[in-house]
Amino acid sequence: MAAGASEQVASPESLGVMFPSVPAMVARDGDGYVLVAPSGMRSHVRGPICRDIEESLALGAVTDGLRRLLPAHVALVQLASWLDTPAVPLTREGAVRLDGFDTMFVELLGQCNERCVHCYADAAPTVTDALEREVVMRVVEEARALGFRRIQFTGGDPLLCDFLPAAVARAAEVGFPSIEIYTNGLALTDGLLAELAPHRPSFAFSFYSMNSEVHDAVTRTPGSHRRTLAAIDRAVARGLSVRVAIVVTTQDEDVDALVGFMRARGVGFVSWSRTFSVGRGAEIAEVSQRAAANSNTASTRLAEGGGHRSSAGAVRSTSGKLCVTYTGDVVPCIFQRSSTLGNVNRGAALAEIVAGTTSRAARSKHPRALPMADEARGRLQCASCRLTDLALGWLDGAR
Repeated sequence: MAAGASEQVASPESLGVMFPSVPAMVARDGDGYVLVAPSGMRSHVRGPICRDIEESLALGAVTDGLRRLLPAHVALVQLASWLDTPAVPLTREGAVRLDGFDTMFVELLGQCNERCVHCYADAAPTVTDALEREVVMRVVEEARALGFRRIQFTGGDPLLCDFLPAAVARAAEVGFPSIEIYTNGLALTDGLLAELAPHRPSFAFSFYSMNSEVHDAVTRTPGSHRRTLAAIDRAVARGLSVRVAIVVTTQDEDVDALVGFMRARGVGFVSWSRTFSVGRGAEIAEVSQRAAANSNTASTRLAEGGGHRSSAGAVRSTSGKLCVTYTGDVVPCIFQRSSTLGNVNRGAALAEIVAGTTSRAARSKHPRALPMADEARGRLQCASCRLTDLALGWLDGAR
């Protein structure tokens, strides 16, 4: 257990413990405990054994009493292995921070010049919701003060935000080691690139297929394939860090060939994922999942070559995330929009929202102790997000 964690776990605010690196959770439930394994399997423990579990959690190691009981149930064996990893208290802040804040997502606006069939944010050319400039600047400063190491400006398409260069400049000023702009690239003019380049942001481009007709069908924007490739080439030519995020939407896509195609253009990092059941993505998630299952070769090669990476494409050691949506809502992750922690448009600071000291409490649309199984995997890409989702759902039901 991490230093100081035992005092926090024993505090009245905590209803249990999370093990982010596993990821797993042990939650108090009436007169016993619920142990939730990475698979989503839950084990309910009652009776005198709970005393040994409580002592082990407080100590951060297996006590002699618990060790003698390990043969009684496989869940106790799992718990013993979890206790060898750092733990954080099962509180709202712990559920969001996990083992440390890594990436802050800021959706500058909901407007986008594409209408992708799978868009998790329901962005479109007709969406008018957007964050105010002063709110964005405050969020940037507060996120860095909270310890976030990476910030991603997204949307909609962030290139359509008229103060994007100022936001990137502010992120550089407050010391973010990693600043990323996630875009389709359609609006990346030479003039805008010249404004952004001095602050050395990295770019992430969404891409769907080597076939222009397939790509344009996904974006529902004629010519988007050609224009995105041109933007990728422009950013690479500037010497900026570029990654391409491939979203697999059809079973016929050759992911291996597409990865090689992007590598040959000078793209430093290529990732791919299936579509998840968030926003408009729910409509094609099943097809995408079957397509991804056929791409195991590419998956293995990318995993071996890329290491453990954040959404910004850089190797990371922590998994805590937070997202401010274009309506001002603060949610645990850009894909995890089922729990709203607060809203920055109401003047609350991020630290207050994370700690749960604002008047608006987190409310989850999912039941208490939601297993990290098929339903959660359909919505959430990361195991850490599924742990956060589970923890917030449990805390919501415990109130």
